[in-house]
Amino acid sequence: MKKIKHSKFKNTGVLFELLVRQITLEVLNGDKKENAKKIVREYFAPNTELNKELRLYDILLKEKYSSETKADRLVETVCDAHAKLNQSTLSKEKFNLIKEVSAKFDIEQFLSSPITNYKVLASIYKVFESKRESNYDIKDIFNSKITLIENITSKPSQKLKPTEDTKLIEIYKQQDKDLRLLTYKILVETFNKKYTNLDDSQKNLLKEYINNITNTTKFKDYVSIELPNIIAELKAIKVKVQDRVTTIKLSETISVLEKMKIGKAVTDNNVSSIMLSYELIKELKSKINVK
Repeated sequence: MKKIKHSKFKNTGVLFELLVRQITLEVLNGDKKENAKKIVREYFAPNTELNKELRLYDILLKEKYSSETKADRLVETVCDAHAKLNQSTLSKEKFNLIKEVSAKFDIEQFLSSPITNYKVLASIYKVFESKRESNYDIKDIFNSKITLIENITSKPSQKLKPTEDTKLIEIYKQQDKDLRLLTYKILVETFNKKYTNLDDSQKNLLKEYINNITNTTKFKDYVSIELPNIIAELKAIKVKVQDRVTTIKLSETISVLEKMKIGKAVTDNNVSSIMLSYELIKELKSKINVK
């Protein structure tokens, strides 16, 4: 018996989520080609088998029951519904979808984005595939099924008393996808208008952060190159600073940046630290007349 190997290429839930993220980037960058949007409209149209399969993924992702027995029955019912899909048509549509995505995007970069519910999506894929395979690792599929049952029976995290901000966030989440993308674009434009005093370094950092929100590897590479430049610039400024207190603070800042560890992905705290470093450089340059 062999384990059913998960494939991002063949996981409809993963492909759809990555395409939706790509649509966000198209909106933010003003990309008029709208390749991702066109792909979603064509391949996930209501009458396609891909759309039917995606709806089954959504059920196992979003449905909640308090009883494990009901959760188990839901998994079996959805699997039965999946088995009734036209598998030949589904395979053909998926092949054409992957071919189209590969033609329009750098496929390695496209698939490199981290997905928060990846484990659940992979488990759905494996359980679906187990219904088509006769010789599979029973324990592996059992563990995948347990993952789905735990997801279905998991209780939502305890919510704090909603503030005006959290109410707005909830309203935002309930909006249609296209409307959310438009809202996001407006938020970015508003941010750009509000923070007009940012220098080129700060603007470039934000631009890279937003443009690569789904490609953490590329943004990590950008930060890895930029961080040593910031440290070198702070050290150059430190030599010209005469105030002892400022020199001590600069030394502390440089030490923190040198110890900064970038993991698999750049965190919001990392970005904040870099932004503050740019602000410090800008302020010190203005005071000691450094160019």
